Amino acid sequence: MNRRRLALHLGAVTIIATLLTGTGAPASALTLGNTGSGRPALALVGTRMYIAWAGSSGTAAAKELVVGYSTSAGLRITKVPGGERVPQGEGAALDADGTGVYVAWPAGDNGNTLTAAYTAGAGLTCRTAFTGVVSGHAPALATDPAGVRYLAWTDTSGHLNVGRLGSSACAGGGIMTLTNRVVLPETSVAGPALVYDDSGSSNLGLVLAWTAGDGAHSVQVGSFTGSAVLSHRSRVTAASGSTAAPGLSSATADLYITFRGDNGSVFYGYSEGCIPTCFNASDLGEQAAAGVGQPADGDYHYYTYFDPTGHLVISHL
Repeated sequence: MNRRRLALHLGAVTIIATLLTGTGAPASALTLGNTGSGRPALALVGTRMYIAWAGSSGTAAAKELVVGYSTSAGLRITKVPGGERVPQGEGAALDADGTGVYVAWPAGDNGNTLTAAYTAGAGLTCRTAFTGVVSGHAPALATDPAGVRYLAWTDTSGHLNVGRLGSSACAGGGIMTLTNRVVLPETSVAGPALVYDDSGSSNLGLVLAWTAGDGAHSVQVGSFTGSAVLSHRSRVTAASGSTAAPGLSSATADLYITFRGDNGSVFYGYSEGCIPTCFNASDLGEQAAAGVGQPADGDYHYYTYFDPTGHLVISHL
């Protein structure tokens, strides 16, 4: 099933689900029975939709990290065995490689140490805890066209960090590496978003989005070129600020951003191909409890969040 057929299938599934549940949710929003908190993540691999989130079981400091996949656009999710833990209200990052997904999270049962692993559905492999690298928030993952994978996170002082995630040793039973770490002067009150801009319009390379701790609670964007100075800095124009983790994706003509506004609504915006970036976001009228996640492959504009009752929602435009 290609991405377009998957999108059409999701639309049909969500219409049926809405009719069956009798809810007032938009036809594009599929509300699942799964519960949790924080910003969930999505990634598409062939006919599979991978999803990861902070579940409901466990303590506030160490909730279950749920990693799963679906071949029914989220209607049925098969959980990947793991037993990992994340802080309540946070989550994980996913990045597809064509066969499976890389997963990164703050280990709630290990002092929020940044941890990464890989799965193709059967279990988590090449699990690596990066000793001394701590983040209380969900990280972000993205890969450039050369196959270099990047990991972004906020450190204990709230500063944005970016490093290279190496996995070449995994095939031989080794562990991953985290190198070329850059600490940025920018700070965030939540986990960052990261994407490689392959839209063909702006071509900004690696792009970060974060929620600044300023009075306006602005969502900000900038491109990362390997140094501690971000280029193409901008603020997202929206009717509401945010203190929750945003999501970023790159599609054919634009970069796209999602976030939960301070008014509780899901906001969705696009870059209009601007250099420097000029994101404009509008209120979709959907209510979210925390951050809004979006997959790296955004051709069909999937995004995911928890509604105010704590139920997982998968939606698309």
